[in-house]
Amino acid sequence: MPPFHRFNRLRRRILGLVLTALAMLCVPGTQSLPILATLDASIHDSRTRLSAAQPDDRVLIVDIDEASMARIGRWPWDRSRVGELAAALVDKGGARVVGIDMVFAEPQREAGEDAAFARLLSGRPIVLGYYFTRAADARSGVVAAGGPLERTTGTLPAPVLRAQALTGLDLGVTAWSGFGANLALLQARAAGAGFINPLLDPDATVRALPLLAEFRGELYESFAVAVLRQWLGSASLRLDADHLSLQGARGSLALPLSDSLTALVPYAGRVADERGPARRFTYLSAADVLQGRVDWSRFKDRVVLLGTSAPGLADLRATPIHLALPGVEIHATLIAAALASITAPADATPLLRSRSAVSVGLGVVAALVAGSLLAIGLPAAGALGALALSVVVALSVWGFAGIAWANGGVVMPVAAALVLVVVLLMLNLVVGYVVEGRARRSVAALFGEYLSPALVERMVRDPASFALGRSESRELTILFVDIRGFTRIAESMPPEHLREYIDAFLSAMTDVVHRYGGTVDKYIGDAVMAFWGAPLEDPQHADHAVAAALAMLEAVSRLNRGLEANRMPMMRVGIGVNTGHVQVGDMGSRSRRTYTAIGDAVNLAARFEALTKHYDCSIIVGEPTVASAVGHRFVALGRTRIEGRAEPVLVYAPASLSSADTPAGSGRAASLPTQTEDRAHAGSGIGV
Repeated sequence: MPPFHRFNRLRRRILGLVLTALAMLCVPGTQSLPILATLDASIHDSRTRLSAAQPDDRVLIVDIDEASMARIGRWPWDRSRVGELAAALVDKGGARVVGIDMVFAEPQREAGEDAAFARLLSGRPIVLGYYFTRAADARSGVVAAGGPLERTTGTLPAPVLRAQALTGLDLGVTAWSGFGANLALLQARAAGAGFINPLLDPDATVRALPLLAEFRGELYESFAVAVLRQWLGSASLRLDADHLSLQGARGSLALPLSDSLTALVPYAGRVADERGPARRFTYLSAADVLQGRVDWSRFKDRVVLLGTSAPGLADLRATPIHLALPGVEIHATLIAAALASITAPADATPLLRSRSAVSVGLGVVAALVAGSLLAIGLPAAGALGALALSVVVALSVWGFAGIAWANGGVVMPVAAALVLVVVLLMLNLVVGYVVEGRARRSVAALFGEYLSPALVERMVRDPASFALGRSESRELTILFVDIRGFTRIAESMPPEHLREYIDAFLSAMTDVVHRYGGTVDKYIGDAVMAFWGAPLEDPQHADHAVAAALAMLEAVSRLNRGLEANRMPMMRVGIGVNTGHVQVGDMGSRSRRTYTAIGDAVNLAARFEALTKHYDCSIIVGEPTVASAVGHRFVALGRTRIEGRAEPVLVYAPASLSSADTPAGSGRAASLPTQTEDRAHAGSGIGV
């Protein structure tokens, strides 16, 4: 490969590796690119929607819907009525846990309502919700235990861990500076409480729920964790590097952790009608429960969540599977998957997935492998090869991420790797097109003057093999042809007629050279220099050159018929042909360059052409050509001395010049004519 193209490919490979390094930095967010986060979120949503959505009866939802408010009354209801509803689910239905996805932060105006609600909460496994305000990302070891508070209402439950539990763990946590919690009376009587804040992505979509949150140096549990702890029997918590473990009297489970101590909500399926409700869980109207129009056995040992799907109560959230999913169903989705994981076989597909340091590591590896393969492979591939390689790499990355998703429960960020594939492909296609286009134009510009259009087209398809600015040693066959007695002819013709005369000759000779696959080196007045074997390889260069010499005589004969008709001087030509190793390539000065051949074999071919007038033979061929041109037969003309050479040179003529029916094939010379041999040895040869 020519140095220029090697250098160009090297530069593309280095640039590709640099882009690969940048992509690797983008995976963990070292270099933040919002478009990559958006693309990763879209990929996650696509996989989520492609997952099978199975109905789940571990969690039931009692819905304060529009129909309930039409029958019971507009919201807010009396708190005693809400307490009656929750108590009935436990006492009549046998629910193991009731979670109320609501906050009761202000006292109710009607006297006794809060006290009645508190009495109904007391002694029953009922979990309340509350919310934090003003979230900000914080890392372990830097969560603040002090600082100004935002507005607070109600009373928080007891924290579950100290913030020091994060020490030594590479875990982030959402930190808050205010809250809206339940009345102290209600909080004291409830079995537990958890915050209901979702984690909104930049596109306002809920894909994860925080499991723990930090407030003034303490860690508090989420609504889902509080419900799960109650279901397991007042379970204890243990925070590990990648799991939040719950251990209770009824069993244990481990929730895989994602960024900032969150859990990815295991949505599944695609909602056919975004304007309609999503119904993966059974929804029961709150009015039906209050009025006893339900099968109470349905609640036995179930988790029952009390929430609302009424648009007017503003608890609808954008999710990957629905534009307005009730917030209570988001909690239900996470809780149901956690409960299912307790009894799931060890080899089952993970129900809960994580986006953690392991995910980031896999994403970095994917970017590294994909980028390295393409950075090295694309510069050497053509357009179709580059496209095929890029598609294979992209599908491999996608497939690897799918395996991690399905078998490892890992949500791998692949946007950086996929974007890198596209960028490297476009870079190499564009740069390759520009560079190769420039190389093709250079080849066409250089060789268009020397070769036939068909040969130039062949070279343009692979310009890298015919680089400019270099030369090489190669065996060629060189041919010189010129018009005998041209000086006398030029003196007898007007300039305009002479131009037509010489143009006709040069055109005819050039056509013959091109027809037999040769290269026109240059025009020297009335002479033409051509060679075979470069720039395109030609194993039969000697045969083709001899055939071209014979065809030139025929072309001159045709020209003469036209010249005779126009009463112009007839042409006689002399042709010299020789084979040998020469230096061929792009040569010249800084200001002017040309593709040419130089060497002793070239000089001999020129001398042979000059000898044709003295031997009265139109074509003289050197001995190396005779040895190589196995498709022709030759007659030895004798030995002649060449200026600058100590030994005489044996010269030949094609046998077909004297006998048109001489069969071709042996490549051996016929016997020497005695008279010619004697004359040569007597010193009658002509030196030039």
